[in-house]
Amino acid sequence: MAMDWLWDRKISLRKVKSVLKDDQNIQFVSLCALLLSRKNIPKEVFGVYLDKQVFVQNWHRIKKQMRKDQWNSPRIVFWQAIYEKLLEIFKDKGVIFRKPKSASSCDEFCRNVGKGIKEQRRSQDLSQKDLAKKLGISQQIISRIERGGNTSLLTIKKIADVLNKIVSIQWQ
Repeated sequence: MAMDWLWDRKISLRKVKSVLKDDQNIQFVSLCALLLSRKNIPKEVFGVYLDKQVFVQNWHRIKKQMRKDQWNSPRIVFWQAIYEKLLEIFKDKGVIFRKPKSASSCDEFCRNVGKGIKEQRRSQDLSQKDLAKKLGISQQIISRIERGGNTSLLTIKKIADVLNKIVSIQWQ
């Protein structure tokens, strides 16, 4: 099999195949993105390099990597269509890719922290954008925190300082 898509890499076909079988490998996403940006023959990709199920499970990670290069846009559209078709096929077979997330105590804790930050911000008539500007971060980060996204204690402390509030943690 021609390795024309690896023309600029010093890596053996055997090594590529072993990386593409292990989605936990640190090189997995970058090699998949490279493969899919340079190959548009699904029969070859799935016959030689990549398992269809592994592709479907990791498509969003791969797509994120591919988006780093604007030249990949047409290929992303192409492989997105392949992904959607394969996802439909696997769903018809009863394959479930993502386990539904159950609310863990950490999720609940983060949501409560986010809710508290939102209440304090609103009580001071600040928009997310205003708070973000005072902190030197993006509005999207404030939104993520307020929705219960995991954040560091240092960030929470900085937010509390800007809002002139004291954060305390009670152990029960």
